[in-house]
Amino acid sequence: MSKISDAMDRSRREQERPVVGADAIAGSMPVVLGARRVGLPTSDVEAYQALGSDVYLALPDASSRVVMMASADPGAGTSTVAREFAATLAVNGEVKTLLIDANLRKPVLHDVFGVQRTPGISDHVLADAALTDCLRDLGIPNLTLLPAGRPAVAPPRILTDPRIDGMLSEFRDRFDLIVIDSAPLVPFAEGIQLSRKTDGVVMVIRSAATKEAAAQRVLALLDDAGANVLGSVLNGRRFYIPRFIYDRL
Repeated sequence: MSKISDAMDRSRREQERPVVGADAIAGSMPVVLGARRVGLPTSDVEAYQALGSDVYLALPDASSRVVMMASADPGAGTSTVAREFAATLAVNGEVKTLLIDANLRKPVLHDVFGVQRTPGISDHVLADAALTDCLRDLGIPNLTLLPAGRPAVAPPRILTDPRIDGMLSEFRDRFDLIVIDSAPLVPFAEGIQLSRKTDGVVMVIRSAATKEAAAQRVLALLDDAGANVLGSVLNGRRFYIPRFIYDRL
């Protein structure tokens, strides 16, 4: 995990450089695919474990549980980073983890894991669905999913409902780590509102794609909201020489 400014500088440099023998970056092979587990390369597992260590060190105290993954705009790969981070810590770190799909605009995690979208968050808030009915056992050690639920007309109203506070309070007692996949923060207001309920926010920056102005706007919005920004992840980084040579340097 790096500082926002450092990540943006690296993103800018990579955008300016020609690609020679570019390989896919870490995160291209998912930990999970459908309802089955798929192994990540060792380097990717280590990267997510290192991210976990950085997150824990940056959190305010040992009782902190809730971390939100967010981006400025769509397409940064926030859902991928959130699910692989959660799955890596759950499986390899043996951390009892809850992954929450709070991107009510365009939820994808239920499809990725091959489970039902409903009932989920919106059903709990709008129809008093029991939380036990909303949680999905994924068949992956230590990993549970809370999907988005039924399509919602007003996501900001749902995610600011008092039931969300009660839900997170209950989950804090049941899980060691809660990872939230958020909707993009610039176009949609609910992610900023949800950030107030978390212990920390990790910004996902897409290499050579995320604009510095958008990232700075998000930082200002999060600061105004009183959110705790832990740092950033530079996603989509490319290697400009063949990977096997890069690893030797």
